Amino acid sequence: MKNKAPLVLMEQLVMVLVFALAAALCVQAFVLADKQSRQMEVQSRALQETQNVVETLKSCGGDYHETARLCQGVWDGTTLQIFYSQDWQPEQGESAVYTLTVAPEKSEYELLGRAEATLSDRDGTLLCTLSAAWQEVSSHA
Repeated sequence: MKNKAPLVLMEQLVMVLVFALAAALCVQAFVLADKQSRQMEVQSRALQETQNVVETLKSCGGDYHETARLCQGVWDGTTLQIFYSQDWQPEQGESAVYTLTVAPEKSEYELLGRAEATLSDRDGTLLCTLSAAWQEVSSHA
């Protein structure tokens, strides 16, 4: 009678290889899911920060200087910029990871303020864009 040990060993080797292949695919799936989760978290936070700044601008009646003060940003007379660190804390300087820019837009209606807010990362990748409009108060009343 022949010895079946080599056949059993070969069968076990094939099973180990199949298991290793399945494990590698699972690890790749988990890595991809984690990467997508982190990207969605950044985009969600970008939208949240952009909405907060736009709502602050609207509550200030379109006063960019006051909005810059409240949001720890910089108003240069044409655009409002707010810089954020990796953990979304306002900061100044070269170490900023995210930049929120709010630019006034022309309105076709009197007493209607408009602005476009964009948030991008250090590489210039656009994460969020939000248009805003608010009713301005007439100073003639």
